[in-house]
Amino acid sequence: MRHINSFAEAVHRLRRERGMSLGDVAAKARYSPSYLSKLLHGHRALLPEVVRQIDTVLGAKGQLERLAEQQRSEGSAGGNKPMQLPADVPGFVGRADVLQAMDAALTSQANGGAHTIVIEGGFWVGKTALAVHWVTRILGRFPGGCLFADMRGLGPGAPRTPEEVLDGFLQALGAGQADLNGPLEVRAARFRSILAERPAVVVLDNIADYSQVRHLLPGGGSVVVATSREHQASLLLRTGGVSIDLPALPINDALTLLASRAGGHRVAADPVAAEAVVRRCGRLPMAVLIVAEHLQQRPDSTLGKIADQLATDRHRLDLFTSPDPTVNVHGVIDLSYLALPPAAARLFRLLGISPAYTVSADAAAVLADIEPDLAESLLTVLRQSHLVTPMPDGRYCIDYLLRAYAHQRALVEEHLREVEKAQDRVLRWYTARALAANNSLILNWRDPTINSLLADFGQAGPGFDEAMSWCQSEVATALQIAKNTRSHLAKDLLWVLPTAFLPYFAITRSWTDWLIAANDGLDAATAAESTPGIARSLQVLGWAERDLGRTSESISHLTQALELYGELGDELPAAWTAHGLALALSDSQRHGDAIAHFQAADDRFRTLRHDIGGVVNRAALALAFHEAGDRERALDTAREALDLAQRHGSDGIQSLAHHSLGILLQRRGEHRTALTQFDSAAVLRRRPWQQWNLADTLIARADSLLALGFRPHATAAYEQAADILESLRDSRAHEIRARAAVRGKHQWASKNAPAGPVQRLPSWTR
Repeated sequence: MRHINSFAEAVHRLRRERGMSLGDVAAKARYSPSYLSKLLHGHRALLPEVVRQIDTVLGAKGQLERLAEQQRSEGSAGGNKPMQLPADVPGFVGRADVLQAMDAALTSQANGGAHTIVIEGGFWVGKTALAVHWVTRILGRFPGGCLFADMRGLGPGAPRTPEEVLDGFLQALGAGQADLNGPLEVRAARFRSILAERPAVVVLDNIADYSQVRHLLPGGGSVVVATSREHQASLLLRTGGVSIDLPALPINDALTLLASRAGGHRVAADPVAAEAVVRRCGRLPMAVLIVAEHLQQRPDSTLGKIADQLATDRHRLDLFTSPDPTVNVHGVIDLSYLALPPAAARLFRLLGISPAYTVSADAAAVLADIEPDLAESLLTVLRQSHLVTPMPDGRYCIDYLLRAYAHQRALVEEHLREVEKAQDRVLRWYTARALAANNSLILNWRDPTINSLLADFGQAGPGFDEAMSWCQSEVATALQIAKNTRSHLAKDLLWVLPTAFLPYFAITRSWTDWLIAANDGLDAATAAESTPGIARSLQVLGWAERDLGRTSESISHLTQALELYGELGDELPAAWTAHGLALALSDSQRHGDAIAHFQAADDRFRTLRHDIGGVVNRAALALAFHEAGDRERALDTAREALDLAQRHGSDGIQSLAHHSLGILLQRRGEHRTALTQFDSAAVLRRRPWQQWNLADTLIARADSLLALGFRPHATAAYEQAADILESLRDSRAHEIRARAAVRGKHQWASKNAPAGPVQRLPSWTR
């Protein structure tokens, strides 16, 4: 047993002065008495974080930290202190949150072993650069220096053996020849013994698995930083280490890196192209650096030219091809791809030719024509190899460069016919899902004339909430599929899919997606020379234009669509088109023409027994009657709409009927009665997808409150509506908030306060 040293003497003196036992000190420092005793007797290294905690507990004001540092320096004198760490990356960019997490991992207790941090991530994401940068920051706290080894777990050449690396570490630590003899376990024990005296940082770069590195792991007091392109479950399980799954750089950090190497003036001169470049580089640091090097070596090149070159899968990888294997994207990704099981490699290739950039397990199963459970397991294999990235909603995405690589592999290894069949399956599946979901949003929306195109993908309609959720998560992917699919097997579906989402667009007011879908559908239908497709696309386009205030264009397109549906004899789409045309005509103050088209639509909906269409149409017809001066007929029609809605039972339809009746009563000056209808509508509009509609009801409610002199509550309703519109990024938010501010300046005339629901505000307003 060693003699008690000066550090231990100071600890004992301070605890006696404070009336504390060794057990008291151990408890407050959150270490075991046994560990503290071994530390004071020299059997455990004086780790900086442990010393700092004891210094704090005893109120030593840094005295113990200075003594410990002096003893560590004396203990390392005459011994080797290897400094094998490569040079830090100049101008290291970003990763502040990751560096903070690594700092936190270092200060946590290591359960008796070394602190272990495993940095995992895909190719070129900057794992080694991060490890070197972080170790450079904390290296001064470790008297044993730094040991570094490239394990070549997934790289050119054979992986390094633990025997080879361990002998190199022992020699760097000054071990004698005798320490290099004997079995591997004996040498590993000697390695741990040396580092127990002089804790060090051990960096194991690019490891293969736990078996490769288990004899290279030091004991308590040291730190291990390992990097890998694959998930290291065994290492983390056995060491209790911290896993850092390193993502690509955030867009702003990637732009900063590009500017630092290529010149800030280039990025400032064309920021749109610069952002496109870093996105198409997958925001990978090495890819961004290669682009910067290209710009420096070729003064005639521009960010715009590079952005165009990186825009297509076919040519995206050309810029990253080099004789140097470390910067040759093909060779780097080959290492991961060639290690995949055949089924996972096939799914990866198909993801490269899929018209969608994101995929669920169900969609992957359709793409590869396999069972969903198998697709899920194969996606897990790809995720663990960092060839796909999991998304918060459970789907997966594949980054730009990996997609281009997979695309090239598919062109070489898959038959062209199989590629087309895979794209066709995805198109049919998404179309069937979109039609089924939107048919649940507005019953009988699905066009029966296209059922034969989807015979292999019959879809039962989901519930309303499930349908809304599916549309919210998949609409962007579906539109991408319709635009990117190159299938000659089902070209009609290229217009069906984008136009299938009209109910969803109408409910959520997703105007941008709505216009994109309508124009894409019209282009596809025209190319296919499909009269039903042209009619449906013109209908969808006309509805979108009407919502955006483009009334004349809306009337033109809806009129064309109605004529085509008349030729086709397709009554349900004709009814909805007549309704949309009537709305656009009302907007143009052509009330007589509008009423004629509303009544034509109503006749069709009655014949088809389409209750939802009947409610929506009659609610609008009532307002048209009012504008035309037929006030009694207007009120009767609005009440008919509400009665039909209540018999139908849908919250969304009932809320529309209540709101429309409230608007009609408001226009008649019957504000007290209107408030009852607005309250009923608001209660039914609390679902997330009803937020725009709820805002409309709150605004209408506030207008009636104001007309009755109930100004404070009117102001509150305006503010609520403005908050909702602001959250939806609706430009009306500022106007409504300004209206609330102006109205709020006036005094409330209490004698005009309305009775009923206004006296006690409903729960949804509180």
